[in-house]
Amino acid sequence: MAKYDVAFLLVPKFSMIALYGALEPLRVANRFAGANTFAWRFVSVDGQPVAASNDIPVSVSGGLADIGKPDMAVISASYEPEKGITRPMLSAVKALARKRVLLAAIDTAPFILAQAGLLDDYRATCHWESLPGFRESFPRVLSEQALYVTDRDRMTCAGGAAAIDMMLDWIGRQLGRPLAVLVADQLVHFRSVEQPAQARLPAAARYGTTDARLLRIITAMEEQGEDPLAARALAEIAGISVRQMERLFAEKLGERPMGFYLKLRLEKAERLITYSTMSMREIAVACGFSSLPLFSRSFRARYGRPPSALRA
Repeated sequence: MAKYDVAFLLVPKFSMIALYGALEPLRVANRFAGANTFAWRFVSVDGQPVAASNDIPVSVSGGLADIGKPDMAVISASYEPEKGITRPMLSAVKALARKRVLLAAIDTAPFILAQAGLLDDYRATCHWESLPGFRESFPRVLSEQALYVTDRDRMTCAGGAAAIDMMLDWIGRQLGRPLAVLVADQLVHFRSVEQPAQARLPAAARYGTTDARLLRIITAMEEQGEDPLAARALAEIAGISVRQMERLFAEKLGERPMGFYLKLRLEKAERLITYSTMSMREIAVACGFSSLPLFSRSFRARYGRPPSALRA
């Protein structure tokens, strides 16, 4: 009989890479700790196969009624996390919480735990793209941008390869860090707890620049979306003039600074529309637009359709 029973709850459109990122460390750990140390099974709401976001169906061993009391229950979601926010799913995770089962959620699955009230006053994270909407929708959750977060009997991670980090941490806490290191080595996974990576690629990698002045300005733009800074204030952050800032953006990014700033704010708006229940007016304010018509025009100009069409 397995020492640790792990149940994966699959939500339609779940991330395949995140699921197997969470699963493979268990398989490799069995090689070193014993074949029966970890056992795993896939579960769906109705006991039917579930298609991932890449449309590949995954068979399951049962439905929510068959989940029992695993040592760990991992909810796997990605696109359209609302598909998992159903009465049966919320009832099931609440029941698992009452049984003191360790609950983990990867990618956008923290939305499900939060909707069930199971992350109130807990530290948690989710995929960086959905994090702004998550924060707005669940203010009682102590959300942060991280690869993964462990807080008491809850684990959340940003998805993708971060699922490997989360499970390596759990394996290390159950069976010791040396075993977790062996597993990481077999997976050719080099991140460590001592030097964790960021939950999102740094701006230097995203924009292909190491210019410290430009990076300081971009960081300020990303942090000041609700109350946009004026061009002069942005330039002062980097210790340069507005004209120098304009030349810097043109040379390094091929864009005008304020046009780039607008793009960042509209990208934030797109994420809030997709991953929050905020009204369009609230989103406009959160992204620094003085009026709803201005926001709608700017959004349409960039994405070719009004924000309401995206939400629909």
